[in-house]
This record gives sequence, structure tokens and C-alpha cells, in this order.
Amino acid sequence: MSANIPAYFPYPKQFTPYKWYKPLLTALLMIVFFFVFSTIVGLIGSVLASAQGVNPVELMQGGYDHMDAYSVHGAITSLGSIAMFLPALLLANRIVNARSFSSYSSSRGGFDFGVFFKTLIGALVCIGLPLTLQTLLTQPQSGNIRFTVAGLIVCLILVPLQCCAEEYVFRGLAMQTFGSWIKLPVIPIILQTLLFAAMHPYNIFGVISVALMGAGLGVCAYITNGLEASCAAHIVNNLTAFLFAGFGFGAVQSEVDVFSVVIIIPCFCLYIAFLLFAKKKLGWFGKVRKDDAALFNQKIALRKQA
Repeated sequence: MSANIPAYFPYPKQFTPYKWYKPLLTALLMIVFFFVFSTIVGLIGSVLASAQGVNPVELMQGGYDHMDAYSVHGAITSLGSIAMFLPALLLANRIVNARSFSSYSSSRGGFDFGVFFKTLIGALVCIGLPLTLQTLLTQPQSGNIRFTVAGLIVCLILVPLQCCAEEYVFRGLAMQTFGSWIKLPVIPIILQTLLFAAMHPYNIFGVISVALMGAGLGVCAYITNGLEASCAAHIVNNLTAFLFAGFGFGAVQSEVDVFSVVIIIPCFCLYIAFLLFAKKKLGWFGKVRKDDAALFNQKIALRKQA
């Protein structure tokens, strides 16, 4: 149905149980659950590594220079552990019970896969194609193929989950929390950008590149009132990097050159322009599938009456 769409940033305030401190409680519980879930996933990766004759200690080395996303045990340990933010947030949100989980996805009534796949096409053209050209022009094929067949399959499954998990944490929980406290939209975008950049152990150029990407993803969520477009862009960016590195074109590493900073700006500017066109001319983000806040508040009222 078509309707006036609630703004995504302050959307949590439309839920009756919302209090300013409840997002902090949700975040705290999420971190605890994430530690538990990621530890379990890490142990699974270690067992699989040992079965392959690989020292599990090698999987625990920090930084992107030692990251293995190309074998089954490596992908599970590095990517699967980050993906655990999703079930951790789901469980934390259920316990706090201040809002529906689908309200993290959008203020249009949950995650719209139709919107996701349409914006994914735009992300492939605006972000994936330029990054592919950059890699082919600047990173000659070394012949060192890192992927195993099973590792490639697991990577293709876990990278989207890892990217979506980060979107729900930074553009979802963090940005909506700041947005529920601060009316000016630019402030939540900046604050989640700083958190996002701080969580990535790159050199200075890498941190700047991640910050620009985080800001661009925040703008995507602001424009579309949801996470589908930011998830699509994040997935395309990360898959491009991991696939080329896995097939021997360069490597994912902590030392990032200045060209990576330069190229991210036109990529996201083009993608944001595409989203604005899709919003104003094609109406991609103009439909409310369900009123999450109204349905949730109704359930709360019925429980109180019972």
C-alpha cells in the first residue's frame, strides 16, 4: 500500500515501549550474545582447520593481512563470526522487546527483497564495475589462486550475511539509536560512520576509505528509509574484493593505497544518484508493506488488557 513513510532514523520512537536507554540495553546484550556465538563459530572453524592439518592458532591472528576467507575453515572463522551479529541482535531485541526486529530493516514494513534485488543491480553497475576495472588495471593476476572449491561456495554464502550483519549493527541499531536521540539526520550518519571506521583495522588510507563508505551507506539508508540498498552496496563491495583476492588479483590487506580512497567517492556518488532517481522517478521506496509500529503497539496493548 502507498502511504506516508515514517522517517527511518527516528523510527524506534514510534514504538510504545521505547525509552531512550533501551537501545543501549539492546546493544549491550547483543555484544554479549555476539561474543558467545562468535566463539562457538570460531571453535567450529578451528576443528575444521585441525581436520585439514592447519594450525588453528593461525586463524586467530588479527588484521586483514592474515585473514583467510578462501577455505571453508577460514571463511567460517573470519566471515561467519561477524555474521553472528545478526542472531545476536535478533535475540537481544527479543529480550528487550521494545520494537519489532523488522523495524531495523526499514520503516516501510521489513526487508523488501524486491527492493534489494533491484538496488543490487544498481550497485553492480555503480560500484562493482568500477572496482572490477580498478582491480584489473592495477592488480595483475599472480597465478596464486587461494580459493578451494568448497571455500568459494562458503565465501559466496557468508559474505552477504557478514555484510548484512554489519548493516543491521551500524546503519540499523547504531544509526537509528542516534536518530532517536538527535533530530538532525547528518549527526547520526556521522556518528555511525565513526563507529564503522573504528571497527576496521586498516592504515590511514584504509580507515578514510571505510569512513567514506560508511557515510555513503548511511546516506543510502536515509534516502530509501531502509537497509536494502546499503546491504546491496556493501555486498557488492566486499564480494568484489574477496573474489578477486581469492583468484589471485591482489590481496585483502591492512595497507590500503590512496587510490582506494579516490575511487570510492565517485562510486558512491553515482550509486546515490541512482537511488535518488529510483526514488523520485520509479517510486521504488514509496510503498509501505505493513505498519510495524502500529502492529507492535497493538500487541502490547492487547497484552496489557489480558
